[in-house]
Parts: sequence; C-alpha cells; structure tokens
Amino acid sequence: MNRPAPRKSSLAGSSPVAPPAVSSPASVAAEPPAAVGQAPAVAGATRTAAKKAGTKYPPKVSFYQDPEDTARVRGALLHTQVTEGSRSLSAFINRAVMAEVERLEAKYNNGQPFPAVGARELPQGRPMGE
Repeated sequence: MNRPAPRKSSLAGSSPVAPPAVSSPASVAAEPPAAVGQAPAVAGATRTAAKKAGTKYPPKVSFYQDPEDTARVRGALLHTQVTEGSRSLSAFINRAVMAEVERLEAKYNNGQPFPAVGARELPQGRPMGE
C-alpha cells in the first residue's frame, strides 16, 4: 500500500524568532511609533494606513473597566444602535473616546491635536496610592 507524500507546511523553514526575509504587509504595519516631538497622526490617516498595510482592522486597544460600567456601555449600545448608528461596540467606544479627545483639545490646546504619544510612552502599572 502506497502512502501519500506528506504535505509541506507553509511555515517550513521559518523561524518564530528571526524576522522574515521578504517584506510583507505585516512588517510594514510594524513601524516604530512616532516620536513625541513629531507632528501628530490624524485619525483618518491612521485608518487609511491600516487599510493600505493590508490589515482588516485597526490595532486593538484595551483598558480596565468595572463590570457594571461595561454592562451599562453594552446596554447603551444595544438600546440606541439603530437610532444613533453605531454598528459595533468598537465603533461606539471609538466615537465616545474621540468626542472626549476633541473636547480636551478644544479646552486645553486651542482645538489643535496634542502631540502623538506611542503605546509604551505612557506610565505603566498601577498608579501609586491605589
């Protein structure tokens, strides 16, 4: 009885540690964040860059929240989804956060965007006193 030849994996010869030799859309998306002194990125430009890089979704952002508050957010989305036009929880949260960012920019920075800050440039860990 003849056995079929084993199939080659698409991962054969690749290393989880070494970077890929050929530039791919994933490596383009992994560019380092902008320095603090550089001009801030515009939200629309960021979304466009994510789509150009071949990614379906923008990068994920996570935060801690009380379960009761999370339930309220979901309830607000569910009961206003049709009238307010939020298609998903991500769209709902993004719209709320960006409204607050615009309010803060108007109040503290003459309506101009604040300088961009990279993900690892914010203080890490639990704040002292908590």
